[in-house]
Order: sequence, then structure tokens, then C-alpha cells
Amino acid sequence: MSNRRRSLVIEDAFKAFCGYESPPPAYFYCSRSPSEPGRSNPENIIASIARQLSCLKSGDLLPPAIAAYEKMEKDAFAAESMRLDESRALIIQLIEEYYPTVVIIIDALDECDPDTRSDLLEFLESILQESSSLVKTFVSSRDDQDIVCQLQNYPSLELSSDRNSDDIAEFVKSETRRLIKKKALLRSIINKKELQNVIIDRITEGAKGM
Repeated sequence: MSNRRRSLVIEDAFKAFCGYESPPPAYFYCSRSPSEPGRSNPENIIASIARQLSCLKSGDLLPPAIAAYEKMEKDAFAAESMRLDESRALIIQLIEEYYPTVVIIIDALDECDPDTRSDLLEFLESILQESSSLVKTFVSSRDDQDIVCQLQNYPSLELSSDRNSDDIAEFVKSETRRLIKKKALLRSIINKKELQNVIIDRITEGAKGM
């Protein structure tokens, strides 16, 4: 799924929330970029979800978040940040504040560190099992086996490029032809037909790895 499509999912979720049509979403973009090592760390990902849920509802900190802060303050902030199990417990408490539903969006789950990714998968599984409210999760990822196996036992709607390949191919064809007709593509090329087919084939094939 493209970055634009993923961002549209998040934008749409916030618009629905602002229009009182759905609960507020908490989201995280995973990445293995060397410049942002924390974006592949399950502990950081879960802590970010906890921070967002702590004040999404009204802008003010919710009671469970205040209690967690006061506990850290009492311990003289011995730890700079919450441990994974503490963040998980806080999230389960916070979800109750959003009764009856909360939405969590995690982009590029496969970019999470493979050596510790099981922690994030176990977190998702635990909140699905333990939360008193309905938790809706939107996850974008490659079909890595550990991810598929961990989440396949829960009710889900799966979208993949393989299942809508005909729609993708048709869109690529029509858009390529439209751009060529507008002279926005292959403007000075003589053999447009041959290159048009190459472009369509390459983009359609590349879309299978989205």
C-alpha cells in the first residue's frame, strides 16, 4: 500500500472522529531507517500509542495517564520511560475511557525489528483479548509469516495487491494513456505505443510488492 493511501486512512479516521462518527485513532509509522532507530523498536511504538491515547479524547490527560505519571514521579523517575509491560497495561486502562470503540493504526509493521517484533505482535494480541472495549486495528505490512500467523485467528478484512491486481492494472492503463494524451508523459518520444506498454507492465508488476 502506498504512503499516500496509508496517510489517507489516517486522515479519514481523524475526519470521522472530528465529525463525531468514530473514535479517535492512535497511529505509528514503523521504519528501519538508521537515522530513526526508535521507529523499529516495539517498546517505543507501544509507548507512542500510550501517549496518544492518554489525551486524544479531550486534549486533557485522562485519569489512567495521570496515575501512571504520578507513580513515576513517586519513584523519582528512576526510569526515563515506561517499560513495555507498563505501557501495555496503561493502554488497556485507557481503552476503557474510549468505550465502546478505539482505533489503532500501525503502518509498515514488517519494518519493526524482526528480533523483537514478537513483542509488538503479542501486544496487539493482548489488547484484542483483554480490552473491555472493541479495538479496531488497521495494519499495513508485507505478508511475513510471523505476522500472518499471529493475527490470522482474529476477525479481519484483508486487502492485498494480489486480490485487486485487475483493478490496479486497469487503473495503471487508463492513467498512463491519459497522461500520454495530455502530453504530460512521453512528450517527445516517437515510439509511444511500445514505451506505453513497457511503463504499464513495469508499474503493474511493481505494484505487487506494495
